Amino acid sequence: MHKESNTVKIFTAGDAIEAQLIKNMLENNGISCILVTQVPSSVYPFTVNGLAEVRILVKEEDASLAKKLLSEIKEEE
Repeated sequence: MHKESNTVKIFTAGDAIEAQLIKNMLENNGISCILVTQVPSSVYPFTVNGLAEVRILVKEEDASLAKKLLSEIKEEE
């Protein structure tokens, strides 16, 4: 994904494992994404006050499909 693309946050994962699972699902459905965190998980591997949260960004044009896929997964849980 080019950094010049307009991206939007579609989800905030609680940790790097959840974020990676979502990234894999999105990419398996043809949606590129970027994972953004403030602190590397190797330094702070759990979430306290949002420190280990990972924001998942996709291109604007992929956002609605990505959100739909995420909602389908959440319904299955």
